[in-house]
Amino acid sequence: MSTLDTMASEALDAHFAQLEDRLGHDYAEVARPRLHDLVDHERARFAGARVHAFVPILVERAVRATLARP
Repeated sequence: MSTLDTMASEALDAHFAQLEDRLGHDYAEVARPRLHDLVDHERARFAGARVHAFVPILVERAVRATLARP
C-alpha cells in the first residue's frame, strides 16, 4: 500500500470514528457495539468503490435510515 493509500485509509477511519460518535450521541438508546456493527456493515458495501470521498456520507444515511425504521 502506498503512502497516499495509507493516509487516505487513516482519514477514512477517522471519519468513521467521528460518525460513530455522532450516531452514539443522536441514538443514545442504541448500544455502541450495535452502531459499530451497522456502520461496518454499510461500509463493507462500498469496499470496492473506486471513489471513497462520499462513502462516510452514504454510510451515515444508510445507518440513520435503518435506525429510523420502526
